[in-house]
Amino acid sequence: MLTTDIIPAADARAVLAQSRGNALAHAGVALLLLAGLRPGEVEALRVADYERGGDGARLRTGALRHPRGIRIASSAAAALDAYLATQAGVDEEDFLLPELRTTRLVQLVRGSAAAAGVQAGVHDLRKAAVAAVLEDGAPVSHVEAYFGMSKAPGRKDLVPVRDGYDAGIADVLEHAFA
Repeated sequence: MLTTDIIPAADARAVLAQSRGNALAHAGVALLLLAGLRPGEVEALRVADYERGGDGARLRTGALRHPRGIRIASSAAAALDAYLATQAGVDEEDFLLPELRTTRLVQLVRGSAAAAGVQAGVHDLRKAAVAAVLEDGAPVSHVEAYFGMSKAPGRKDLVPVRDGYDAGIADVLEHAFA
């Protein structure tokens, strides 16, 4: 059944909490909810796309035509770090979450949601992330840039997005769900 309803933040937090028992599930749920990635973006991530630095963790994601680099919530970075700690011999060109293809991600999210008593899927978590940022009052241009979702015609250089906008969005997601 197709729905445009946004799951409550408490339900999204319950799915995230339930996933903590499985490092792979937790990393996947965290990327959907705390970084707002699409399932295909989660699947396509390479180890080289994940960077830890003094100003926080960053991901490079998006299609070749629309790449973007975003700062991610510290809880999402912690989930990735916990998963990576279980892996041996990781190479920069390896998939970041090699066991997490889209079908497996869908199964893990649904399983975590069901165990938490919530009805939610992968797209519900991304929608919850977008809704939280919009409700916090972030400019639409920032939301579009962060989540890679603008399909509006016209020149993007006419609506500049200031450097560091992604840190504010990552903080909102951290506060809302972690």
